[in-house]
Amino acid sequence: MVAGECRERVQRALDRLCAQTAREAIEIVVVDLAREEVPPLVTPPDAPVEILRLPGVQEWAVARRAGLEHTSGPVVAFVEEHCFTEPGWAQALIEAHEGPWASVGYGFRNANPQSYVSRSAMLADYGLWLDPVPRGRVQFLPGNNVSYKRDAFLALGDRLGAALASDFVAHEAFRTDGLPMFVEPAAQAAHLNFTTVWETGLTNYVWCRAMAAQRARTAGWSLPRRAAHAAVTPATAPVYRIARLARTLGARRRLWRPFAAGFPVILVVSICAAIGEAAGYLLGPGAAEAQLKRWELDVERGAPA
Repeated sequence: MVAGECRERVQRALDRLCAQTAREAIEIVVVDLAREEVPPLVTPPDAPVEILRLPGVQEWAVARRAGLEHTSGPVVAFVEEHCFTEPGWAQALIEAHEGPWASVGYGFRNANPQSYVSRSAMLADYGLWLDPVPRGRVQFLPGNNVSYKRDAFLALGDRLGAALASDFVAHEAFRTDGLPMFVEPAAQAAHLNFTTVWETGLTNYVWCRAMAAQRARTAGWSLPRRAAHAAVTPATAPVYRIARLARTLGARRRLWRPFAAGFPVILVVSICAAIGEAAGYLLGPGAAEAQLKRWELDVERGAPA
């Protein structure tokens, strides 16, 4: 877990990790990027927690790499500091990774469902894996909150740096290489969302710009190919994203009404994400990676329910 300035929610997320039923089987590494004068995090004396203080780091990928290098287990799981794990989360991941899966995703619920924008944003960003998500093999997993078999992740080699910046790069590589991915609903976590449309849209723009730049650079795309993708993405990506989400709702009737009610926000967020993706293809990441760190770690979100 990478931590920043929002100490109350960081502490809440850390407390949830320390309360895992499988605590004796895991190691918890917190990469703390907060300023030195910020109050330290508190952990139980017997908790398997290592805190790395790296206040000068500004890039998301650098922080995640530091955490990865301080773990030793056969499975590594990334968790955002605004994502609160249920007590059985780690045990469910341990059992799921006994299968052949290179990457295992979590089941999600909303940590602040009292807000209309939060409910809509949750569907826009995590709707594919929102409870009640079916257990099974999948083609897509979320970024930032996801687990890997260490060997499969490290085998990305030259692509590892890009994957640490954007998990999309790892998942695309796994699909290309025929490595299976899986969702384990019992590995449940509650995600805390922004409660304004502009914050949700801006963070989607930033994340997708960083993702697209990493994708194009890692694959060695030519300028004409990058320009072509940039030209078509704003029109096609929102349609594809919303249609993919809608297809997954067939057996999840309880999400039909929230999807219909939240459609205006979902549409705006999808357009913002597509514009960011197009900018990443054509112009590169710009300041997106540093902005990603700020928005993920140092900006307050809604209060958890």
